[in-house]
Amino acid sequence: MTPREKAQAAVEKLKEAVLEVLSAHPEGLRHADILKILDIHSDYLGRQRNYLSWSVVGLLMNAGQIRREGNKYFMEHAR
Repeated sequence: MTPREKAQAAVEKLKEAVLEVLSAHPEGLRHADILKILDIHSDYLGRQRNYLSWSVVGLLMNAGQIRREGNKYFMEHAR
């Protein structure tokens, strides 16, 4: 497996994990809740943090798999 293939497989696993967490919480979750449940906080001490999780959430939103309402995220089919 190439480094790119490994990275893409890891992104898919992260997306699956976020979808599973949201599926188990039909009431929706805040970004901070998703981070806590999956324990994927940044270890960076600066102001810009958690880019990985924001990127995964963004990919799922752009794919129409999740949606944001206020400060919470929901599975798209859970309307």
